[in-house]
Amino acid sequence: MLKYNIDFEIMGMILTVIMWIFFRTNYVTKTRSDKAFLRICVCVFAAQVADIATAFTFSMGDRIPPSVNTLLDTAYFLCALASGVAFERYIASYVFEQHQKTVYERIRIVPVAIFLLLILTNPVTRWAFHFDAETGDYVHGPLYYALYLFLALIVMSALYLILRYRRKFDGKQWVSSIAFVILIFAGMILQAAFIPDVYLSFGLIPVSLLMILFSLETPDYRKLIHTLAELEAAREEANRANQVKSDFLANMSHEIRTPINAILGFDEMILRESSDPDTLACAGNIRSSGRTLLSIVNDILDFSKIEAGKMEISPTEYDTARILWELVQEITPRAEAKGLYIRCEVDEALPRRLFGDDVRIRQILTNLLTNAVKYTEKGGVTFCVRLMDASAPPSGEASLFFSVRDTGYGIRPEDREKLFRAFERVDGQRTRSIEGTGLGLPITVRGLELMGSSLEFESEVGVGSDFHFVLRQGVADATPMGSFREAVAAAAQPAEVYRESFTAPDARILVVDDVELNLKVFAGLLKNTQLRIDMAAGGREAIEKLHASVYDCVFLDHQMPGMDGLETLERIRADAGIRSEGMPIIALTANAIAGAREMYLSRGFSDYLTKPIDGLSLSAMLRKWLPQDKLREPQQPPLPAPPAEADFGEEVLEFMPDGSGAFSEVPGEAPAPQRTQEPDAALRRLEAAGLNVSEGMRYAMDDRAFYLEVVGDYAEAFPEKAEALRFAREKGDWRTYEIAVHALKSTSKTVGADALAQRAAELERAAARADAGFIGEKHEAFLAACEALTALLRRALDGQDGKE
Repeated sequence: MLKYNIDFEIMGMILTVIMWIFFRTNYVTKTRSDKAFLRICVCVFAAQVADIATAFTFSMGDRIPPSVNTLLDTAYFLCALASGVAFERYIASYVFEQHQKTVYERIRIVPVAIFLLLILTNPVTRWAFHFDAETGDYVHGPLYYALYLFLALIVMSALYLILRYRRKFDGKQWVSSIAFVILIFAGMILQAAFIPDVYLSFGLIPVSLLMILFSLETPDYRKLIHTLAELEAAREEANRANQVKSDFLANMSHEIRTPINAILGFDEMILRESSDPDTLACAGNIRSSGRTLLSIVNDILDFSKIEAGKMEISPTEYDTARILWELVQEITPRAEAKGLYIRCEVDEALPRRLFGDDVRIRQILTNLLTNAVKYTEKGGVTFCVRLMDASAPPSGEASLFFSVRDTGYGIRPEDREKLFRAFERVDGQRTRSIEGTGLGLPITVRGLELMGSSLEFESEVGVGSDFHFVLRQGVADATPMGSFREAVAAAAQPAEVYRESFTAPDARILVVDDVELNLKVFAGLLKNTQLRIDMAAGGREAIEKLHASVYDCVFLDHQMPGMDGLETLERIRADAGIRSEGMPIIALTANAIAGAREMYLSRGFSDYLTKPIDGLSLSAMLRKWLPQDKLREPQQPPLPAPPAEADFGEEVLEFMPDGSGAFSEVPGEAPAPQRTQEPDAALRRLEAAGLNVSEGMRYAMDDRAFYLEVVGDYAEAFPEKAEALRFAREKGDWRTYEIAVHALKSTSKTVGADALAQRAAELERAAARADAGFIGEKHEAFLAACEALTALLRRALDGQDGKE
């Protein structure tokens, strides 16, 4: 007959086996916690087997050698230790995503090591327990209770994790984990204190495991844990993607807006200095299209607007005929290049002036007209605008019907769902040669939604498509437009020409920018103001100039190599040798994303001016910040008289009435080809050296002297740029490398060194992602190509043959 009551222990062992089988057959064990739970079951089962075996051998007294009893009891205590450690590791698997090597981990090893030392040396020392040689009785040694104490410390480390990180467990899981610990302690105390009357330790533990199984390890909870883990991973990935997108958009904003700065700046100089009516009309169209382009770029590249999923509507008063005519002028050259006709059907009853977001309307109609031309090979495009209803101002509104019909490919029924998805192209096989990003229609749909409208379309494969929408606009002048031709003639006067609104011969300003082209444009816009303008190509040079002179205003670029604008500002304000108190410092940057103004003002700038630089904005900024006593009213020459009648040209279209209020196109005669001026010897030598001279001259506004000056500056500045690149690479300073190679890319593009600009762009992208391998492979070859080109350029500018 057994000396100890082990019925409860046997029931616990059966329960443990059932849980183990249930868990293995119902769950896929992949996570750390899954495996840890199985380890607990195995360790508990092994401890139960050892415990029951010792119960049998103890009951047999002196008939079993003491060494056998000692071995079985030692196995029991080792299994008990393994069970405690397994439970502690199980709790840790829920607390930490990966195994942690912390101070806590090192401290936890101490009681485990002491326990092992005590139990493994016990057969010799008998400090923990031994068996009487004559009676076979179980005798406690002086350190018997120390075994339970060290087991308790292991379990308490699990309790510490549960309490310390309780927020990682919900109420049910927290209670079951605490209950597991309590039952373990209860079993150990009862068995240590009252054996042989009580034999419960590993009979109670399976009950605790059962509680855990149906709290932490239930299918619903496991599914929730896995879902939460996936969501957390997705959130982190989304955050990384958003950061990458933010950096990309900020860089692209700078990249795209910088050349627009040059285009609009030079165009404004033409408007201010030219008196030829035809030149003024063309320059006015450039400015109108450039501003539209700039607005589109702003909307696409403004990261915060994209993140917020919003696009602002800015209503203003506009001339109906003028906006329609400019759209036709913009799209006609593309149609003519493909041999397509453009037909306009414009209702004579349209109000003369409307109130709405003309920039957004231009963007929407430009997208539709451009798509119609791109996807049409024969026939043409019909642009229709009709008045549906109108009420009188001042609170009146008009409903306008817009339609763009083409005779193009048409859209297959299975492609209709793709039509408004970003970055998707329909019928890829047939349209693969057509350029575009697939963003036009999604942006169009969003713009119409913001203005309370929607885009509809009808299409038949092989016949064409008709995109149309109804838009409600405010009425500023309800007078009917009348004849479209006459309305266009009245509206197509030369654009308003910006003239300086002040002179300030006694004022002095400092402009800091690492791109020489920007400095030249800035100075050109202000050359008639009589301002004294000093220039610096970087932060250190700016500080030197500020030590030497006193300025009324400073324009400071942000993205510069070496010392950027923010660091330069901090040094200026902190430098006791610079009289900066009261001196306005204005941020000058192409990084025009949402929130940028607030960021610059919070960092200590006085104001914020975006690039491309607008002459009116620059003038207003200077009038705001320059000392009022240094401003004088300018002596302006009279503006040139506008032409008596706008010329619709024979360069584009002539519209004739058909008697119904609509107009059809009548193609005009092709303009006589103009003779191109033969390039001089210097330009021929530069072209022989490898430059795309026509591209470079375009950036220089076809000013030969200015272009040669820019090429000379490019060649002379290269050694310094190359040294900066080499130094940044040696130091592994990829941010500095990125800025330096960015400057080389833009200046190479400006002079027409297209191949070098492309190679610089590749290195810039590599630096942005800190790709040291790619840079190491391409860096020296790139610099060698730059050195070879600049040597040829210097020879060409010196009057020698561009080829060695």
